[in-house]
Amino acid sequence: MFSLENFYYILYSNLLKPANINPYLFRPFGSTASKDLEPLSNNIFSGHDKKIRYFNHVNPRLIGNNLIFWDQEPFFEKSFSQVVVDRDWLTSYKRFGMIVVSEHSAVVDKVCKDMITNKWYYFFHGFAALDWYRDYQYFPELETQISNLFISFNRLVTKDRSYRLNLVANLLERNLVKNNSVSLSLNDHGWGNWKDELQDPTSKLSPQAKKIIVDQIGNLSDSLIVDQESPQGSLSAYMDYDLIKLQQQSLWHLVTETVFYYDKLHLTEKIFKPIVCRRPFILVGAPGNLAYLKSYGFKTFDHWIDESYDLEPDHDRRISMIVDQIENLSKLSMAQLNSMYQEMKPVLEYNFNHLYGSFKKIIADELVNNFESAIAVHNHSSMANKIDVSNVNFQQVKTMLSK
Repeated sequence: MFSLENFYYILYSNLLKPANINPYLFRPFGSTASKDLEPLSNNIFSGHDKKIRYFNHVNPRLIGNNLIFWDQEPFFEKSFSQVVVDRDWLTSYKRFGMIVVSEHSAVVDKVCKDMITNKWYYFFHGFAALDWYRDYQYFPELETQISNLFISFNRLVTKDRSYRLNLVANLLERNLVKNNSVSLSLNDHGWGNWKDELQDPTSKLSPQAKKIIVDQIGNLSDSLIVDQESPQGSLSAYMDYDLIKLQQQSLWHLVTETVFYYDKLHLTEKIFKPIVCRRPFILVGAPGNLAYLKSYGFKTFDHWIDESYDLEPDHDRRISMIVDQIENLSKLSMAQLNSMYQEMKPVLEYNFNHLYGSFKKIIADELVNNFESAIAVHNHSSMANKIDVSNVNFQQVKTMLSK
């Protein structure tokens, strides 16, 4: 498996450069700030870290066939508009433009339509997980004794992640945190704390959610800690042998994803942690994302729990339905939970083997096929310039990415 550090170089060398397409991406990883957008070729081939500031009124407008990688973070029109100050730089009737995303959403389709721009979708975080967790396929399966029902990490809890406050408050209200592994920091680590969120007039929390948060989290005397007292957002991508052992002490993983409030099909590396640990999961995310994961060949756990929460559009109701499942499971004895674990082992083993097996080929084929389709759509449109991909060996790229 190639490293994520070289992933864009591989795409550039084998897909974009032969097609004469100029890629731009954000560095450091996870940024969507205009100051951090730079040409990929400069960053990789020039050997220096100088930022190229194309997106202001001083530098000349870009010309040529341009592409932006917006695949590491969710896509929002407001953020995109702030980055692309001159909205005509990416595309016009005279040249090609493309936005690369790792989500399915109406907002991406709208922006592409408004700007007469192409969309290239692929599962970025699938490739990321295969890199970040690549070593763990070689570890023997640990026969760790299950000691508690579930584990749930809740590190960032403000802005778009504020739903995690509502989740933990609901768990506390039903006495489901005690004797389980739940993290929630009450301190300010540079991104604000839970009290800031309650005072924010733009908060996405409902009045009902704020009330239960005040009633339950307001009574906590200290942070809830699972692994570290000073969590960082980047820890969501971190795994080591000790952390796997810690996570395997819990049967169920309550996975709190990046996107919850928005109508997006978007998953990150977080959902693959329980798969690496060979554990069942309940996905706390936007509606439809459990089905989205299943579309890539993974199995879920509707034989043991009610997964209809995945279809619920109301955010508070979706949280409540998820906590209902935890509450139902909490009524089982430890012997019954261990029996459940034995029953679901074939599914857990299947997901583990699928992640390190055919999943890679699925997302590699999808990446190349979607690129080829986007080029074909452009070339059959009324755009004046056409993209020549005669020098691209699409099958060879698929094989390379799926090794």
